[in-house]
Amino acid sequence: MTTYQIGYVIGTLISPLFLILIVGTIYYFIKGRSIPYRKAIFNRSIIVSSLALFLVSIVGRASLYLQQESSHVYPEKDINAFTQGCVSSAKAKIDIKIAENLCSCSIIEIQKAYTYGEFKKFDIEMEKSKSIPSGFRDIVTACALK
Repeated sequence: MTTYQIGYVIGTLISPLFLILIVGTIYYFIKGRSIPYRKAIFNRSIIVSSLALFLVSIVGRASLYLQQESSHVYPEKDINAFTQGCVSSAKAKIDIKIAENLCSCSIIEIQKAYTYGEFKKFDIEMEKSKSIPSGFRDIVTACALK
């Protein structure tokens, strides 16, 4: 796991505690500070409502992930990685400007033809087999003929 992923997991696990503190503090002030702070924080309804907010946020994150997987819009970092890899492998055979145009055309057409989830599967497949899938090859060929 990368440092970013570890931080993400820790943040996700700690966020319910922060929600309990925030909602409990609001409840404490609503009650006019007439109850002990600890009692306000550990009130059953505060804990349940904080966990409910946490679950709603998790569902929201999951839906964003699923939406990205089925989208034909790829993250910028993946577009750049594809283009750089494509150009670096093509510039040995053709002029760099032609390679840049070919690779730019290819990623645009790949985005039209495949969802981001499918693109990631192809990317993993290309890393393992060190060859271009036939669907990608057809797109690159069509771009080369333009």
